[in-house]
Formats: sequence, C-alpha cells, structure tokens
Amino acid sequence: MRILVIDDETNIRLLLAEIFSLNGYQVEEAENGLIALKMVRDTAYDLIMMDKRMPVMNGEETLIEIRKYTDTPIYVISAFQSAEEVERLYSLGASGVLTKPFTMKEVLAIAERYQ
Repeated sequence: MRILVIDDETNIRLLLAEIFSLNGYQVEEAENGLIALKMVRDTAYDLIMMDKRMPVMNGEETLIEIRKYTDTPIYVISAFQSAEEVERLYSLGASGVLTKPFTMKEVLAIAERYQ
C-alpha cells in the first residue's frame, strides 16, 4: 500500500512516515500542496494524509486540485476545526478528518481501512 503524507511541518511529516513505514506501508512525502500535486499526477496512491494549514497551497486548495486527478481517500489533519470546517472539508472531497493531537492507533486504523 502506497501512502502520500503532505505536511509542511517536518516533525509531523516524519512522524507519520515512520508510523506507516514501521508497519509495512510504502510512504512518500511532500512538504506542500504544490509538490504533492505534481506527485499525484505521476503516481497512484492508496491513501493521502495531508495537513490543512500549509504554505504555498493550503489544505483546501490542495484537496480541490488533487480531486481533479484521483478519487484516492484523503484524510485532512487539523488542530483547529469547527463543525462547519469539517463539513466544508467533506464537501470538497475529504474522506475524513484527523484531529491533532492524534495517536499511532488512530493513524494506523485509517490505513487499515483502505488496505
């Protein structure tokens, strides 16, 4: 299973990559939405995990653009979210929302859903 992790925060990106890698998943990383969009155009992924607040392209913009190329499940990671924000993310094509702080168990449960 191939997973793309998109987050401008290096520590979060590396943490997610390590969780997935240690559990047998193939992981690729992007530090912003623009880089991720290029990767999605060239490579098929089974799951995408991405931050909502990023420079260059924010999470909503990235979600909209990725949806033009793939129906891969996309989980948006966010520390700050209201019910309206969550509803908007779903309306833009998010498969789910993961709230920070998250646990390793929560992250792996998402991956296992799409295995």
